[in-house]
Amino acid sequence: MNIQDVILGFLYEEPMSGYDIKQMMENSVSYFFEASFGAIYPALRKMEKEGLVEKQVIQQEGKPNKNLYAITESGREQFQQYLDSPINPTITRSDILIRIFFGRFTTKEKIVEWLEEEREKNQEMYDNLTRIAESCSSDMEHYKRFTLEFGIRQAEMVIRMIDNELKNLNEQGE
Repeated sequence: MNIQDVILGFLYEEPMSGYDIKQMMENSVSYFFEASFGAIYPALRKMEKEGLVEKQVIQQEGKPNKNLYAITESGREQFQQYLDSPINPTITRSDILIRIFFGRFTTKEKIVEWLEEEREKNQEMYDNLTRIAESCSSDMEHYKRFTLEFGIRQAEMVIRMIDNELKNLNEQGE
């Protein structure tokens, strides 16, 4: 999976601007795939050169022109090849887990600080995903709902693990 595959998937549904793609990512897949404008726009330019997408420039009064991208037949074929390809193993890269792995080289207070920060981030993610689930409850497509539920449950699990570890660390100090 790369950014092009994800963009093609979004464009398979409907034409979008780079801004629209970024918004869709933030509101749907950002908890398992994140991309900045600095990655999206170069990918769109490259995909346009490769004939995977077509750009339509829309004139806007009082604003800069809007570039609307649509998937081409070649883009559809490439996206289908991605869907038909073997699934890559999931690789988790986590700064907090690396730091905790080497936790013996720092203080318990520092580890507690890290865990509290990570808990806060996961609580924000959980709250955001739950809001999305509640606002799209009846009209969300089944497979999108599955990924949303996965994110909610993953955030719940991380929060529970952190709470448990914070409790253990607190008990060690008594």
